[in-house]
Amino acid sequence: MSGNKTERPDEGRRRPEDGEKENGRTEQPQPKFYRFGANTIIQQGCQLHGTEEMSIGNGVFVRTGCWFNVVTKVTGERPKIIIGDGCQFNKGVSISAANRIVLERFSLYGSNTFIVDTQHEYRRIGIPVLYQGITETNGETVVGEGAWIGANCLISGGVRIGKGSVIGANSVVIRNIPDYSVAVGAPAKVIKMFDTAAADWIDVRGPDEVEAVLRRRRKQPVLSICIPTYNRASDLRRCLDSIFAQIGDCSLIEVCVSDNASPDGTPEVTAEFAARYPNFRHWRNGSNIGAERNILKLLDEARGMYVKLQGDDDFFVDLTVLPLMNIAHTHRNCPVIFIDVLSDSRQVETFEGLDAFLQQASVAAGFLSSVMIRRESYEQIGDKTKFIGTGFNHIYLQYELLRQNPRFCVVRSPIFNYADNPPSGYNFAQYFIAGYLSILRHFEPYGLSADAIRQEKARMLQTTVLPWYKRIVDERLGTDLTGFEEIFIEHYKDEPYCDSVLNWLRSVRQGPS
Repeated sequence: MSGNKTERPDEGRRRPEDGEKENGRTEQPQPKFYRFGANTIIQQGCQLHGTEEMSIGNGVFVRTGCWFNVVTKVTGERPKIIIGDGCQFNKGVSISAANRIVLERFSLYGSNTFIVDTQHEYRRIGIPVLYQGITETNGETVVGEGAWIGANCLISGGVRIGKGSVIGANSVVIRNIPDYSVAVGAPAKVIKMFDTAAADWIDVRGPDEVEAVLRRRRKQPVLSICIPTYNRASDLRRCLDSIFAQIGDCSLIEVCVSDNASPDGTPEVTAEFAARYPNFRHWRNGSNIGAERNILKLLDEARGMYVKLQGDDDFFVDLTVLPLMNIAHTHRNCPVIFIDVLSDSRQVETFEGLDAFLQQASVAAGFLSSVMIRRESYEQIGDKTKFIGTGFNHIYLQYELLRQNPRFCVVRSPIFNYADNPPSGYNFAQYFIAGYLSILRHFEPYGLSADAIRQEKARMLQTTVLPWYKRIVDERLGTDLTGFEEIFIEHYKDEPYCDSVLNWLRSVRQGPS
């Protein structure tokens, strides 16, 4: 998964001047583009008309013999052909746009494919079709991210081909194709789809079976991204933008927001996204039920095979959501998937056991946006509210799932940006010392070893509690530190480093002498 944010195809303009070298490859004067991305190659022998209304992303490769054409008046005011990052075009691909053709990133086009967003008029008898013009100039043709269009295909008129779909060679597409489908023929018909009930690709015969698969996707998508929110309308908007910019209306992912009776503009934000995206669900609690119960409400309402919890002030880095869905699909034997945002190795690893999870996750298991759990396993938990009030009931849920099935997956990738809101609304020691350690001790009879807990007590002090304590004091963040020393002594009095830590805490509170 990449952490690099790529520019959207229609943002900003790249207009190389005559004689300017394009990525160090071009010697001759070049046309001016609405945008021309970095590391993009258009081989010699291609014909391009209306380049001022063509937006071409980064890393695009266009082979010899392609023809890209804007058929309506070219003013340069907006792009009519938009090619996303990483697209590849084999020889002889033709694109003809009257209004708007969007080829989303990483889509692949076979030789001699023709894509057009309009039709030619033919109904005026006595007039050669050649001179009758086109039927409309306001259509839009979209090919979804990661789709594969086979050789010699025709995509005609205002149609949408879904993300990850495959169009077989020699096909004629004149109607919409859903996400993650295979379509063939003239006209193209869907013959295979990814079915979430089967967790595999299945054959489909006719529109009724296609609709049945789509219903099952709505009933149980692969992934639910669940966002509890309270009084952070601007952060929530940014969070949702970071998700939908990557998934659009993808039918394999749903996004759920539970508004905990926010007094700000949160309802307006959720209403706006609900109007734009059919895979968005939201509700508003009649009163503030508390953060932990709001999380449980989301987990109970989610439909996905996996449920990913998401902080409303954590924002996905580009190119991370769809790969996360793939990880969930390929690790269905793991009831817990933990996202290690402090590692940048991009590795996905599996482990087993409560001690191993404590070693891998530590107190970061309490970072809401790192938590993904298998919904079917969650539904088997008897008491889901056992540690409500600790601030970390969701840590309890993860260990309870691993008590039932000890396998888990760790995704090592910094996939978020953050609003960096200061911690507030809770007692720091009650959550991070008393609450957290009480959960760990609860699982000692179920296989979490006393040695592992003892090591974790020292580690989480060093990595989290003491650094945050100093920052709260130094920056006067307003986090409640009432009773911190008393709670610390209660839980650490038998540790050999207790006195030295106490002296350090007091020196921090007193400040520079």
